[in-house]
Amino acid sequence: MDGYAELRAFRASHPYRSLTVGGVEWKYIAGPAGPHTAGDSASAEGARPALLVLGGGFSFGDSAFRTITAFEPRFRVISPSYPAVRTMAELLEGIVAILDAERITSASIFGHSLGAGVAHAFARRYPQRVDKLILSGFGLYTRGHTRLVRVFVRAFALLPKAALAAFYRPRITRLTAGAEDNERAFLRAYTEDLFAAHTKESALARLEVLLDLVAHPDRYAAASTFERPEDVLLIAASDDRGFTPREREALLAAYPGARAYVFGEGGHWAAATHPTEYADAVGRFLDGRPLPPGRSEGRSPHLPAPERSPDEREAGPPSTLDARLEAFRAGHRYRTLDVDGVQWRYLAGGSGGQTVLLPAGGTRVPAMYLLLIEALERDFRVLAPAYPPGAGITGLADGLAAILDAEGAGQADVFGSSFGGFVAQAFARRHPGRVRRLVLANTGSPAAPPLPMLPLLIRILAVLPENAVRSLTGWNWRHWFAPDSQGDAVFWNKLLTDILGRLGKEDLLSGLREINEFMRLPAAGAQAPTLATPPMPVLLIESEQDKAFSPQARAALRALYPQAEVRIFAGEGHGVMATRSAEYIHAVREFLLRP
Repeated sequence: MDGYAELRAFRASHPYRSLTVGGVEWKYIAGPAGPHTAGDSASAEGARPALLVLGGGFSFGDSAFRTITAFEPRFRVISPSYPAVRTMAELLEGIVAILDAERITSASIFGHSLGAGVAHAFARRYPQRVDKLILSGFGLYTRGHTRLVRVFVRAFALLPKAALAAFYRPRITRLTAGAEDNERAFLRAYTEDLFAAHTKESALARLEVLLDLVAHPDRYAAASTFERPEDVLLIAASDDRGFTPREREALLAAYPGARAYVFGEGGHWAAATHPTEYADAVGRFLDGRPLPPGRSEGRSPHLPAPERSPDEREAGPPSTLDARLEAFRAGHRYRTLDVDGVQWRYLAGGSGGQTVLLPAGGTRVPAMYLLLIEALERDFRVLAPAYPPGAGITGLADGLAAILDAEGAGQADVFGSSFGGFVAQAFARRHPGRVRRLVLANTGSPAAPPLPMLPLLIRILAVLPENAVRSLTGWNWRHWFAPDSQGDAVFWNKLLTDILGRLGKEDLLSGLREINEFMRLPAAGAQAPTLATPPMPVLLIESEQDKAFSPQARAALRALYPQAEVRIFAGEGHGVMATRSAEYIHAVREFLLRP
């Protein structure tokens, strides 16, 4: 039976009940009490024990139809929909009222994501009403994460509901990627149903409830310990991006001695990617049986080692790339240059009659070009600048010209990847006579912005603390680049983390402002010379699965340079320079070595 057939059958046999609490209508699903009627005490002899199921952010009561179906032969299952209240206290009040209306004195509680946060708060306020507690896919936000979510809520309160759905849609795609084909198709379609069923206010209210919990830890005793650790199971996945390892560890610290079941992978929605194993773990715990072998079921206050993020893990003995980076840094010391009162730094190396200029990418320093610089220095004089903050896109272009002047190079081949492609194009427009050949790799044009709502994003990040800006930037970098680097992912993650730690908030904001300025440049026109028929040969390098630049953005770049050569790497992403290094470098060198 497919997912929608199951859901239709479930809804036909499980109508919602309604209850008004404090003037707010609650709707919930309640299974039969067993041998006794709903009016009798559920704790009476012969009645089935109760199980309270609390769903995640966008869920409704019947979203848990599979969990309810699986457990209602043994439990009386209660599954509420959350009304659009904005405090955790209001949610707890409504849940207690439902249990009272159903004559349930205590219940086992199973909560996922937001539902786990509600269960966590419920267990603190009403511990006597909790039999067993299962918290899945949850952690206790850090202060920085709390501020970030608060800004997120405020920003989306100003935008239409469609923007919120657009933000979550790719995340749902990622969460369901590991599910079987039919199940994945159902979950993605059903998620669209949930988006449609919510108003903007009801969707944002779910986030505000979670913010209320983490912003008022004393009010809800969020960090206090639970007295019955043997009755608690924490389910997590080591690759869950919804909560950091530190946040998941903070939750575990609130349950010293609790059992932990950790999936090595599965993301925030392990119930969808590992449904059989997940259901088995929950069932065994509720039945008082040992957890399945092969996972952590110890009672340690710490999660197993996989909880550390990839860039925090030790890579073991230095790899070949580690040694090459160390040697590269030892042999390449920055030179400095004052350009109109702005201090520039750049690397200079190699030999040959022709100069190659390598504007850095979004990391703002040339270290990510390590392998390319090594290869090009055998045939060319290579200049690779780092960007000063606050220069602006035209200031960056003019700074490159000043570096060429300082090094006595009248003309250069110019290679720009990602953000470096923006700088390379700005340079070629302002100084076309100084460009012999132009290589634009994994980049875009002014006609296709790479980041939606960029001006709003800049305003939001400007008021966030530096750590929050750095965290968001690092997530984007790893999302775009490091996942593509396969066996060398540890090295590239470490390098990205190292680079990020050396940049300040103004460096990171400058990059976004410069992107915004580049996007305002006309694709063609008298005021900004067009490169549609460029005076120099152009090579475009693309990746078929580049997440940073969409197929539409790549098409717009090709339209801007219709005479350019195009090299497409099939099946590769934004980090193709790392994943297909030999082929990539060969393509660049072959183009640049032409007379």
